Amino acid sequence: MTQYAASAKTNVLALVGFIAAFMIPLAGVILSVFARRQLDAPGNAEAGRGLARWAMVIGILGTLAQIGFFIIWFSLFFRAVGGMAS
Repeated sequence: MTQYAASAKTNVLALVGFIAAFMIPLAGVILSVFARRQLDAPGNAEAGRGLARWAMVIGILGTLAQIGFFIIWFSLFFRAVGGMAS
């Protein structure tokens, strides 16, 4: 009979951080930082370093995109409001 080695359990914070990076990018970054700290702790046998790393990348890019969007939106909004007052 063939025995299969048990795969390492995936870190929950890494998985949740990866999912959150698509919906609330800043939360994804924060959760992935905590996940990386847990994964780098001595004696931790959990998997998920790649998930945490990509959650950070996606979260940072998403956060920058949101900041850019709000800067453009506010500038257009205040330009429109300023144009109406004239």
